[in-house]
Amino acid sequence: MRLLSPLLLLGITATAFAVDSPTLHPKAAALPFTHQGPFVTTADGGVLCIDAKNALRSTDEGRTWSSIPLFAEAKKFNVSNERALLRTREGVIISAWMNGAERKEPKGWHWGEPGVDWKAFVLPTYSCRSTDDGKTWEKPVLLSTPWCGCIHSMIQMKSGRIVLVGQEIIPQWRHATVMWASDDLGKSWQRGDMLDYGVGTHDHAGSLEGSVIERKDGSLYLLLRTESGFLWEATSRDGLKWTGLKQTNIASVTCCPQMARLSDGRIALLWNAPPRHDPKSGSSRVELSLAFSDDEAATWSKPVIVAANYVPGGRVSYPYLYERKPGELWITTMQGGLRMKVNTADLGASEIPVFVPPPKAEPKPGGIVMFGDSTTAPRGSLKVYATRVETMLQSIGSSLGVHNAGIGGNTTRDALKRLQTDVLKYQPRIVVMQFGINDSAVDVWRNPPATTPRVPLAEYLDNLRRMIVAAQQAKAKVILMTTNPLRWTSKLKDVYGKPPYNPAAEDGFDSATLAGYNEALRKLAAELKVPLVDVRAAYPEFAAKHQTTIEGMLLDGMHPNDLGQQLVAEMLVPAIRGVLR
Repeated sequence: MRLLSPLLLLGITATAFAVDSPTLHPKAAALPFTHQGPFVTTADGGVLCIDAKNALRSTDEGRTWSSIPLFAEAKKFNVSNERALLRTREGVIISAWMNGAERKEPKGWHWGEPGVDWKAFVLPTYSCRSTDDGKTWEKPVLLSTPWCGCIHSMIQMKSGRIVLVGQEIIPQWRHATVMWASDDLGKSWQRGDMLDYGVGTHDHAGSLEGSVIERKDGSLYLLLRTESGFLWEATSRDGLKWTGLKQTNIASVTCCPQMARLSDGRIALLWNAPPRHDPKSGSSRVELSLAFSDDEAATWSKPVIVAANYVPGGRVSYPYLYERKPGELWITTMQGGLRMKVNTADLGASEIPVFVPPPKAEPKPGGIVMFGDSTTAPRGSLKVYATRVETMLQSIGSSLGVHNAGIGGNTTRDALKRLQTDVLKYQPRIVVMQFGINDSAVDVWRNPPATTPRVPLAEYLDNLRRMIVAAQQAKAKVILMTTNPLRWTSKLKDVYGKPPYNPAAEDGFDSATLAGYNEALRKLAAELKVPLVDVRAAYPEFAAKHQTTIEGMLLDGMHPNDLGQQLVAEMLVPAIRGVLR
């Protein structure tokens, strides 16, 4: 696994969940309900699905629903959003899910950190049966106790065996796929092979979130989510023993696939391929692709984009595919709120146009520019301090616009080069500068390891002086800010846990160099009589006020989370008002 520098770590965009309605394929229609799949067809021709506590039934194509409790002891169980559902040929309905009521993890998460036991992460997997088409449900059966991030695929083989694709946390601090099989229609389960492709150490790493189908020759075919940029595959004859774990040629971002056998004999595949407008993306879930195979998953048709969500942070992911009647597909997603139906015969008639990102609007003269690195830059759906400040100023009657000129990984050396084009070009009234995390970073991950900061302290201060003078000569007021403090995470320790950093000390990623750069910045602000917002100094008191820790104000040990962004905004607004006076 390649170690990441702060340039990359500070440039990662946070995951975002947009709630805007997705765009549907031109021939698709919205479903008349908000319930999420998976769905099964009951004996009377109705539809059944489940939610956190209930089985839901409809006999009028989803226009109205009735509800039946799943559990006699409702407080003990809470069905996860990621779940599997199957109605067997014998008429038994089997559900499988993680039980949120038993979820446990160390306070503050601390996935993979020294001193934390992987067994402390608990999210059990259960199955539950109904033998009367969902009218009553048997007591849930525990399959597995370790943390399970997602299950969504279960099938019945021609032999009658039920096969469920599960997953678990493993001691290597990633997920691996675990296969389950039942020969008594879900009353009891056998544990099969674990499939681990051996990559990653974080809480979404590994070979996981698999989907399985049975091929016409009786073999089973499995597709798995990975971080390789492609789905991986494996095959089995019995659902317990699996072979041939390898990469496919199906390009995919880091999200789960969903396969289903259709009534016409084809296999359908729903997944998040890299979006057409950003084919190098490994994470964007803005487009949901559908492809078909008529040769038992050996090859796939050209994907059709059945839904998309191009708003910032948009997603249409974790899909469920249900063939309501021959050729009519119901597609729902756990992320993005997709609820649609479409006929397979109509998919080739038209398509969703390729997205063209709108040009960025240039800021008007006389506003405020936030100039910094990725602790300043936009970050998915997180409301960063630039956005918060603009809202707060508008609430008190100010018409000043706020432009975010933060770029991930920037040092003052980088900032000096782009000062004119990214800041002064817009004739700002105020420039807020926050740099230092990347300047002070010692690249101990290099070969050979670096022993000094990227930008020496003297150059860091000189760069700031030059930018301050240039801004003032352009008739802009300047406000300086210290950085937020840093705290260790397991990933950061893997990358930076060696001298001059001290991985054994709580502030060992902070005190070695960054603390000195912030102290030098304080002195520079005093010398030049430039207003200073001391973000770093305010963190401990603000954290205590909100009954959390410094770690509790950071997303990943480096970037401010919602609370950290709130602190900066609350400190900046009075400073801006002071400068304006």
